[in-house]
Amino acid sequence: MPIFEFKCNVCGRMFEKIVFKRLEDCEIVCPDCQSKDVQKLISAPGSVSGSSNESYSSGGCSSCSSKFT
Repeated sequence: MPIFEFKCNVCGRMFEKIVFKRLEDCEIVCPDCQSKDVQKLISAPGSVSGSSNESYSSGGCSSCSSKFT
């Protein structure tokens, strides 16, 4: 299940959405203002290391904030 990041072009909210089918078949709506005027953001892929301490890396996502749902 891929998780995509989006930004609303109306209110500026950044949010994530789990997509269960093709992205082209989904209607993405801003959770704050309900606008459909959103753009998909390019995000770094995450990874899981094989070491004994099993750490997760988001690829240096410095734009992550509490605005994500």
